[in-house]
Amino acid sequence: MPQRGSSVELPCHYTTSVDKNFMLEWRFAPGSAAPEQGQQILYFTNGKLYTPGSQAARLRLLHDPPTMGEATLQLENVRASDSGTYICEVNNPPDFYGSSSGSIRLTVLMPPSTPVCKVTESAHVGGEATLTCSSVEGVPAPIYTWSRLDSKSALPLANMVLDERTGKLQLTNLSLAFSGTYQCVASNQFGHASCQVTISVSGAAEAGVVAGVVIGVLLVLFLLGAAGLYLFWYRRKDKKDSQCAYTGNDIREDATAPGISDTSLQRRASDPGSRFLDQPASRPESASTTKSRINIVV
Repeated sequence: MPQRGSSVELPCHYTTSVDKNFMLEWRFAPGSAAPEQGQQILYFTNGKLYTPGSQAARLRLLHDPPTMGEATLQLENVRASDSGTYICEVNNPPDFYGSSSGSIRLTVLMPPSTPVCKVTESAHVGGEATLTCSSVEGVPAPIYTWSRLDSKSALPLANMVLDERTGKLQLTNLSLAFSGTYQCVASNQFGHASCQVTISVSGAAEAGVVAGVVIGVLLVLFLLGAAGLYLFWYRRKDKKDSQCAYTGNDIREDATAPGISDTSLQRRASDPGSRFLDQPASRPESASTTKSRINIVV
């Protein structure tokens, strides 16, 4: 199994008495395709060599012409797309004895390509988060490991489930401590590559702040509404009380009797003779006594 970028030899040996009917053919079935689906990549007949496949520029026979029992094919600068099944077939009528074909399975070894890291869109305290990591290339299949870059203390292993083959990391029963940057490393014996992703866990504290703001706003609205209702009720009550109040004339001790002006009152107050009129009326029972004290002059 060659590494990517190297050269590889695909051996093919045969035994026959070559004549003018000799024909050599190489076919290639990429990936996991069946050998029967292979496409022609090299053809030799009548002393001429043809290379119709996409690998033509990187193909050559170790022995040209391949008429001495050696039809080994050399492939240079191998790449991932060269992995698959190669079929060598020799025909030399009228020699029909034995097997006329053989196959070789080629696997190109390569380090992992740069993986892609992803995480679930949201993560909440008490919930779960799923991190994924995957490389498109890598032979043999890479192993994936996860770590947190900015961690000062290890995360609880009971809350972490890692599948090293698929690169999936499951975080359960999240807390704020799980927030941070996580790194995934894809590796095999030929190299490694990494990617990073950041998780931000939203906690109960943030939810409490939001709830507090909402409750505060509702409380203010309630108080404003209560004050408005009280003011409306108070005004209606005050108006109703003023309508029900007694509206008749009030009698006051210092009120002026009808028909008497303030000028008359002042004149009377300055006239000594009129003071007698201001004296309160005598009681009936004291009239005789008062009268007996008056001297009658004839």
